[in-house]
Amino acid sequence: MLPVPGEILVAPGQPVNALTVVGRAERPTRFRFIDVARRLGRPDIDLDEVLTVDVGDYVEANDVVASGRSSALSLRENSVKSPVAGYVMAIGPGGILLESEHTVTEIQAFVTGVVTRVIPEKGVIIETDGATIEAVCGFGGEAVGRLLRVVNSPFESMTPDDLNESASETILLGGRSIDEETLRRADEWHVHGIIVGSFPVSLLGLDPPVQVRVVATEGFGQIPMSPHTFGVLTSLSRREVSIRGQTPGLFGGKPAGPLQEPPIILAPSPLPSRGSYVGLPAAPKIEAPTAKVGSKVRVIQGQLLGASGQIDLIPPDAQATEAGIIAPGAFVKLGDGVHFIPWANLQLIE
Repeated sequence: MLPVPGEILVAPGQPVNALTVVGRAERPTRFRFIDVARRLGRPDIDLDEVLTVDVGDYVEANDVVASGRSSALSLRENSVKSPVAGYVMAIGPGGILLESEHTVTEIQAFVTGVVTRVIPEKGVIIETDGATIEAVCGFGGEAVGRLLRVVNSPFESMTPDDLNESASETILLGGRSIDEETLRRADEWHVHGIIVGSFPVSLLGLDPPVQVRVVATEGFGQIPMSPHTFGVLTSLSRREVSIRGQTPGLFGGKPAGPLQEPPIILAPSPLPSRGSYVGLPAAPKIEAPTAKVGSKVRVIQGQLLGASGQIDLIPPDAQATEAGIIAPGAFVKLGDGVHFIPWANLQLIE
């Protein structure tokens, strides 16, 4: 979906590939207020009497936007010129607001398929067949590329030595985890994305940031990838895959817009001939409405993996975890005390 209303560039029934641009929108990024009342020395000025422009007009730098006398007794007319080029976005009180700069945002199809529906000015729905793996967290946004496995086991972590020119413009399957040194080396090789079991929280705030998109199938920390997931992804080696690296609700509040959609891994058809796999759902998790105080739960990922206990309290707002992440969840009574655990890390015990 486009972040603001814009133009849809495809039509229903149109085939698209993952990199096809399907929508475009312009967003204002810089504004300039011209204080006409102050420039003319008339605090109670009626702008309708002096303005030479209207909302929507485009003006160049030094164009006259208003002209009038500084007082009723003045015989000389003064003019107000625009200091920059831009569009008149709004008028009043006392002046006009110019949009002096804007950026163009484009969205790509993300997957290869056929457009089945166009949502005017907002986005499209694309139908495709293939494998879908719902991940737990990630960062960087969306990426598309050929999947390349660089480790031999889901318990093995990527290292800088695993990377060379063959990794350029690919999505790497990296096993257990990744550290900053390896991530920056991948950035140097222009790797599009990386799929791992987990990654340390510290990678979320790198300065300077990297351009590599990262998706974790299990969570934060040093959790190995599920052998089943690793096997499915291995069967997709050298196929084009799409990944979305982001973590909804990371900083609290309600998800908003396309950038808050769940992290996923997609591989369009045809699928590999081995097996009959057509999709891999995430581990069963619970949401607040299905759980209540006293419910028995099991921790399915994170530092407390495998522990079980009872929900002691369900706070109405997102809370900070021990890892520094702010997320919705519950306080769970375990053997060593009460811990706040995100819903994404809990499974309801029936």
